[in-house]
Amino acid sequence: MQQVNQPTLLQRAPQILTRTIHHLLTEDPVFVPRVKLLTPQPASQRQLFLDRAVQEHWSVFFQLMPKTAAGYPVNTYGRVKPLDDHRYLISSRQTTYVVDFDQIRYIANL
Repeated sequence: MQQVNQPTLLQRAPQILTRTIHHLLTEDPVFVPRVKLLTPQPASQRQLFLDRAVQEHWSVFFQLMPKTAAGYPVNTYGRVKPLDDHRYLISSRQTTYVVDFDQIRYIANL
């Protein structure tokens, strides 16, 4: 009778990991969130609302646009703080965004 040696899981682990990591790094992302685009607000309205949200420490809703075509719009909730001229820090529990004024497409009070 001939004995067949099957490789164990520990012996195959490096090959499995290499294949999995290669697959993750070479494939295009499968999950791209679909965000319903809201009607953009006029710049003057966004600026007035941002000033009020900063002064009153409101938690507000934002729809943010990416700077490049490779990105996608993002909806987020959070508090806003001014950083410098036309740049803002938006903080929520899990994420933080540093955005230019032009990236804010829509803003609303909760």
